[in-house]
Amino acid sequence: MRLTSSFAVFRADPEEQDLAKARWLAREGRAGAAEREYRDALAQHPDLATGWMELFELVRRDGRADAALAVAEAAARHFGPAAAMPLALKGAALVELGRTREAITALEASLERDANLALAWHELAYAAYRVGEHPRALLALDRAFALEPHTDTLMLRGRILREAGQFEAAEVAFEAALQATDHDIPQRDAQREVGATRRAAALGGRRPKQFTTRERAFVETGTVVLAGVGHADIAALAGALTALGALGARIGWHPAAVAGATADDARLAAKVAGLLGAPVVTAAALDPADRPVIVTVVNTGGEEWERQLARLERWRSGMSFALVQLANAWPPADVAGAVRPAAEAASVLEAARAALAETAPGTLDIEEAAALAASAEAPWRRRLGR
Repeated sequence: MRLTSSFAVFRADPEEQDLAKARWLAREGRAGAAEREYRDALAQHPDLATGWMELFELVRRDGRADAALAVAEAAARHFGPAAAMPLALKGAALVELGRTREAITALEASLERDANLALAWHELAYAAYRVGEHPRALLALDRAFALEPHTDTLMLRGRILREAGQFEAAEVAFEAALQATDHDIPQRDAQREVGATRRAAALGGRRPKQFTTRERAFVETGTVVLAGVGHADIAALAGALTALGALGARIGWHPAAVAGATADDARLAAKVAGLLGAPVVTAAALDPADRPVIVTVVNTGGEEWERQLARLERWRSGMSFALVQLANAWPPADVAGAVRPAAEAASVLEAARAALAETAPGTLDIEEAAALAASAEAPWRRRLGR
């Protein structure tokens, strides 16, 4: 989540031209090179506050909370104890480290030094959100946006409203974020949040804290999980494969072809084809009229998987299945056997391959999965216009 200064709605500061290369590298996903450029720029222009904020943001987005705190401390050494911005960065880092109460103290101290620092108000809102103080978070966001219109402020507002069950208001906030920028990254993120909000609203008007783990996975990604989030042992994955056949029959998956996203997925494609009663073909031979099912053993969000799912979107046809989906893999599968953390990629690949050799009885309860897959907001149904 970008919570500092990447995508202000209105921004034009000629003094920031020395950050241009670092920003470009960050947008290209080259975090290491971008970090070096930011540090070089700050070595030459240490008074450039925006550089400190964006360097902080870069390492936090990379999941390096300790490194983010070190950036905040370096900024404090340069600007001195009376400066508000380094304290705001410190508070933001402490939130990521789980030290939320300390974070709020640091952010309040930052605002005592500069009550008009939009960054501090935004980060205070995020800290309040993390501890469940939603009204306080929304008030802080109002102040942040009034001081500096920013897409991430709109995005955070949408998330808070969605957690409160105010789905229509949340969607308005995400749509506003989508319209407020021409940058690809925040536009893509806003589009994803709009989809997540619509899926949440489709689950009977309950608040997200009342969702099951399977429902939450569906809301966040659109993926219907068969074996459950976290269940990726061999028996569970073999059971999920068996359940896929029953699920397909329940929700009307009648493909004319099944294909693996890559050559390594051929064995899974053969297994799924048998379950769904369709022939196996190569991905290159697919046609929109095939209503194909694209499969992969482990969805890591790889280039070929992304290319094949882009074809389904372009064709407005077909479905996708991943035996295991790694958390944060994009694009997500329509149905997955299980979802596991990205750090477990090697072990889940081994378990998934072993599961292909197993034959499991159809003992998985698919009622909840079938209800989610039948939702009008399920990505596969929206793709087919059903």
